[in-house]
Amino acid sequence: MRCGIITIDKSGRITNINELARKILEIPEADPIGRLCSEALADHPLLVNLFVESFRMKNQPNRAEMEIRLQDRKKRTIGFSMPLIRDEAGEVLGAAIFFRDLTQIEHQEEQAKLKDRLAALGQMAAGMAHEIRNPLGGIEVTASLLRRRLASRTEDVSLADKILSEVKRLNRTVMDCLEYVKPLHLDRKRSSLEAVTHEALRRASTSMEGKAIEITVKMERDLPPIWIDPDRVRDALINLVRNAYEAIPKSGNVRVEVCREPLPYSLTTEERDGDCPPVRGSFDSHAVIRITDNGKGIPEEMRDRLFYPFFTTKQTGSGVGLPLARKIVEGHQGILDFESQVGRGTTFVVKLPLVTRPAPNDGPRFIPEKTRP
Repeated sequence: MRCGIITIDKSGRITNINELARKILEIPEADPIGRLCSEALADHPLLVNLFVESFRMKNQPNRAEMEIRLQDRKKRTIGFSMPLIRDEAGEVLGAAIFFRDLTQIEHQEEQAKLKDRLAALGQMAAGMAHEIRNPLGGIEVTASLLRRRLASRTEDVSLADKILSEVKRLNRTVMDCLEYVKPLHLDRKRSSLEAVTHEALRRASTSMEGKAIEITVKMERDLPPIWIDPDRVRDALINLVRNAYEAIPKSGNVRVEVCREPLPYSLTTEERDGDCPPVRGSFDSHAVIRITDNGKGIPEEMRDRLFYPFFTTKQTGSGVGLPLARKIVEGHQGILDFESQVGRGTTFVVKLPLVTRPAPNDGPRFIPEKTRP
C-alpha cells in the first residue's frame, strides 16, 4: 500500500498497522497490536482524539489534513480519511485511518510556487479588507449623522437605518475574512462554558431580526470551568448560532444544549506556546455544545463543501463563519461535527476536551477533572 493504515476496534484497540504508518508517525518498534490507541499513539493526541470520536461522528473526516509533531519537534503534514469498518449487515466493527505524508509534496517546487501565490493573494485580500473598512467607517458615521437630521421624516429615517444595517453586515464580513486568514493564537484561561454560551446567544441575536424564533437553552448542572480561550470559543459559537438563525426562513426554534460526555478511557491533550515544549494533560470527558435548528437542512451534495472558505448557500452569507468556527474548535483540539435532514433542520455539535488548569503556584500542568481536589 502507498499509504499508512491503522485500524482499531470499537474498544479503541489497534487491530492492524502497516509499516508505512509506523514510519510516518515514528512509532517505536514495540508491537502496538492489541494496545489502546491512546497508549500506542500517545505522541499524537489530536489524532487519537479524532480516531476515538469517529464512532460518534455523523460525518467522518474525508480528505482532511492534519499537522503532527514528531519527537524531534519537527512538523509533518498528513492527508487522511477516516472511514468506519462495517460488517455485511452494516454493523460498525471498528474504524480505520488511511493517510499519506504530504510534507515532501509541500516542499516540491510547484507547491512552493503555489504557496507563494496563495500567500500573496492572502496579503492582497487582507490589504483590500483594510482599505474597505476605512470607507465603511466613514459611511457609517455619515449615515448616523443623516439619520439624526431626518429624525422627523420616518420614511427617510428607515432608509438611513438600512444603510447602517448593510454597513454593519459588510464590516462583519470583512472582519470574519481577516480573522480567518490570521494565524490562530489562543489565550487560554479557566472559563465558564455556560457564561460563554449565553454571551454568544446574546451577541448573535441581531441575526433574528424580522423572525419569530423560540430559543431553548439546557445547561448541565455543575459543569466545571474549562481551559479554553473564552473569546475565541464565543466567536465560534456566535457563528454557529447565526447559522442556525439564518437557516430558519420566518419562524421556528433553536435549541442549545451544553453537557458533559464521558469517554471510554482517558485521552491526552497538549498546549503549545511558540517554541516552548508542550504542556500535556489528560481528560476523560468532552464538554459538548449542541446547536439544533428546525430550518431547511443541508442538501447531501453540499455537505462535503460546508466548511470550505467562502462557500455559502445564503444570498447574504460570506462563507467564512463555519470555516472559522471549525478552525477555532480544532485549535482547542476539539471536534466540530453536524447532522442534518433536508426540511427538518440541522444540529452542529462542538466537542471540547474537558481539561481544567491548576492554580499558577501549582506549576504548569493539567489536572483531569476526576482528580481535581
